[in-house]
Amino acid sequence: MLTAFVLIIMTVAVPMRSLVKERRDISSLKSQVVEKQKSIAQLKADAKQLRNRAYLQSLARSRLNYVFPGEIGLVVIDRGTSTAIETVPGALVPNDSSPWYSKLWHSTELADKPRTQNDPLVIHDKAESK
Repeated sequence: MLTAFVLIIMTVAVPMRSLVKERRDISSLKSQVVEKQKSIAQLKADAKQLRNRAYLQSLARSRLNYVFPGEIGLVVIDRGTSTAIETVPGALVPNDSSPWYSKLWHSTELADKPRTQNDPLVIHDKAESK
């Protein structure tokens, strides 16, 4: 009787373990799907924003210091201006006296990394976040 009971427990235990593992995998995959859908929604919002001509003009003005024809662009640099990467909007390489080849290498390292939420290339409109 005891042998039959152990045999029944063994035949039920293996499929139950598989069932529990599959349920855990399904819940993990569902959470990944939700994360990917949020990411897709954010990318669609970014793409929509990049189709806006006024937004592109503001990016070009603020990050590249572009001006319209007839305008005069001025950049004021004083002794108090820091050249650290965090204080220069849109800067991807250090604005210092390091050699050009180290700046080039740094930019290739940055290009190889995946984009994060705080990526300097990803600019979210402050009006939307409020």
